[in-house]
Formats: sequence, structure tokens, C-alpha cells
Amino acid sequence: MRILVVGAGALGSLVGGLLSVNHDVTIIGRPEQVWVLKRKGLRIEGITQGEFRPKALSGIPRNEEFQLIIICVKSYNTDISMEPLTPLLTKGTPILSLQNGLDNEEKILNFIRSRGLSSHVIGGITCHGVTYKGPGLVKHAGVGETIIGHFGPVPGGDEKIGWDIGSIARTFTDAGLEVQTTSCIDREIWAKTIINSAINPLTAIVGGPNGVIIENEELNGMARDLISEGVLIATIYGIDLTDEEMFDRTFKVAERTSRNHSSMYQDIKLKRRTEVDSINGALYEKARQKSVDAPLNLAMVRLIKGLEVLNLSR
Repeated sequence: MRILVVGAGALGSLVGGLLSVNHDVTIIGRPEQVWVLKRKGLRIEGITQGEFRPKALSGIPRNEEFQLIIICVKSYNTDISMEPLTPLLTKGTPILSLQNGLDNEEKILNFIRSRGLSSHVIGGITCHGVTYKGPGLVKHAGVGETIIGHFGPVPGGDEKIGWDIGSIARTFTDAGLEVQTTSCIDREIWAKTIINSAINPLTAIVGGPNGVIIENEELNGMARDLISEGVLIATIYGIDLTDEEMFDRTFKVAERTSRNHSSMYQDIKLKRRTEVDSINGALYEKARQKSVDAPLNLAMVRLIKGLEVLNLSR
């Protein structure tokens, strides 16, 4: 299978590297990332170890055909990543989002519809813990579930669009990243966003690994309050989640990745922009649209953005 991975950060490198063993994979990255990937290859450390040789480019190849496009860019770059993909999407290539946040699949689907393109969107969530160590080097620090499913209507089903979502899942599983499928990916995207809304900002604010929300009583209580607020917002939109399920899922993720640092922590540490707008910010915005208060998520947005401003001034 010919696969295009957009984004050469932590997750894009892990996914692209593992898939490249049995498939023709091209990773789109920044020039400094591409330089390393072309000359030295990609190295994965930690739970998964190995050296890999995916192709690497700094721009979208317009005259090539791919059977799958995987989006692994930061959520705030989703919109600007879509326009260069237009020539590929006219051919109906399925596009899979493996990003953090509540609104990425919506952005992708809206772009496709606005241009009258024929591609279909696959939503995805993954709870693998991956740390970006630099161009061409990532650490696979924690194993978690990965789930994918159709996002939006699929007229005629898999047989009509010419590919089977189960075969995409098997492609990942065969590469060492077990993937399950679901007929309700919306629910999983909401659940992952709620998990991230508790783990990411709290670990970024206190500067600790994911395990701190289990070990520290005050942070544990704050995480539970954030989860409950997220579940309340989800239920308003008809998503059947409960506090008990999300407490269990969140703390299992924190336990499996207890020594790993969240992506938001890494962004703050490296003085980069975070994805808080698509996580806590998106939950707050969804609540606001229904005239519901979400003070805890708003507080997380303000605190994280405050840290971003402090980083820029140092």
C-alpha cells in the first residue's frame, strides 16, 4: 500500500516508521526533519525499537497516487494542511486523522465538502505515549488503544467507496500497532478529548509526568472534576458517556503512560504552541454553544495560554 503521512512529529514518526516496513510510506515534514530522515533514517526507542527508512518530503507530491493519507499534524495546523492535499483528495483517497482534539475531523470533512471532493474521512484516536526527541528520533514510551471509524456519512458503505476500513485497521495491526474499528467514532473522539482535557493541562501546569494525576490527591480530584465537566458537555450532544467510564479510562491511560510526559507538557517545555484550543477550548466552545457553563475547561485554557505567553517572553 502507498501511504502518505502528513506530520513528522512524535506520532507521525512512529506510525510512518512502523508502516514503512511492509508498505511504501512517504512522510511530510519540516525541512530539518526531512534532511535527517533522508540521510540517517528514522530511529524509534523505548517499547518499540528499530531503525526505519520511510521516504521523506517537505511538500505534498501532486502527481503521485496514494491509497491512504494519515494526518498527524498539530490540531492548529489542520486547516492549513488541507489545501496542499487537494490534488490527492480529488482521487477519493481516504484520509485518516490521528490527532488530538475534538474538532479535527470536522475541519477535514468541512474542507472536503466545501471543495466538492470525493474523499472520505476516517476518525481516529490513539492513546500511545510517544515523545519527540528531535528530527528522526522518537521514544515509544507507552502502549494504548487505537480506534478508527468512518466520520460522516458513507453512501453505499465500504463496497461503494472501493476500500474496507477493516483492511486499514489490519494494515496497522500487522505493523505492530493494534487497531480496532468502531461504528461510532464520534463517541471515541469525545472520550479521548475528555481524557486529554484532564491529563494534558494538569501535567503541563505542574510540570510532571502523567502519573501525577494518580499519585497526587489534589490533582486527582481536579482531574475528576474536569472529566465530569467534559462528560456533562458530551451528554448534551447525545454522546452516551458516564463519569464512571471516563474516570476508569482516564486513569488507566495515566497508569499505562505514568512515566511519559503529555504532548502539552512537551510543548510547554519546548516553548511551543499547545493544542489546548482543540481540547479544553473545544469543550468550552461546545458548552458555550448550548448556553452551558464550563468554568474548569475555561480555566485550563487561560492557564495554558498564560504559560505560552510567559514562554514567549523569556
